[in-house]
Amino acid sequence: MLDLAHLVIGITALTVVTVAALQDVRERLIANRLVVLLLGAGALRHGAVATSFTDGLMLVGSGFALAAAVFVVGFVIWRLGSLGGGDVKLLVAAAFFVGPDGALVLFAGTALVGGALALAYILVPKLLPILVVRFAGPAAFGAGDRPRSLPYGVAIAAGFACTVVPSLPILIG
Repeated sequence: MLDLAHLVIGITALTVVTVAALQDVRERLIANRLVVLLLGAGALRHGAVATSFTDGLMLVGSGFALAAAVFVVGFVIWRLGSLGGGDVKLLVAAAFFVGPDGALVLFAGTALVGGALALAYILVPKLLPILVVRFAGPAAFGAGDRPRSLPYGVAIAAGFACTVVPSLPILIG
C-alpha cells in the first residue's frame, strides 16, 4: 500500500512540475499554487517514506534545511538578475521534495538541461522562436525576434524528473 502511495505522490509531483515548466515556457512565470502543491506533495512524500514519527520529522527537517539553503542562494542569484523569481520558488520546492538524498541529481540534471537550453538559445536564435512561438505564444518574446528570457522551469522540471522517476516503485508482479 505504501508503494502505491509513493507512486501516486511521485506522479502528482511530476505533473505539477510539468505544468509549471509549460507555464514558464508560455508566460515566463510560475504560479504560486503550483509551488505550494509541490511543497505539499513533498511533505506527504516525507511522511509516506518515514518509518516512524521521529524519522518523518527528520526527513521534513532535512528537506526544509535544504530548501532554506537553496532559497538563500537562489535569492542572491535572483537579485543579481540571473534567475527568475518563479524559478527560485520552483527549485526550492523541488529541493524540499527530493531532500538531501536527491539533491545532487536534481542540481546536476537541472544544470545540464539548463546549459543545453541556454546553448540552444545562443546557437539557434533565428530558428528557436519559430519553433517555440507556436507553443509558447507571443508572451514568451520581447520586442525583437529572440526570446526575452530563458524558461529555466523546463530545466528544473527535467532535473526533478531525473531524480524522482528512478525512485518510483514498480507495481508489476
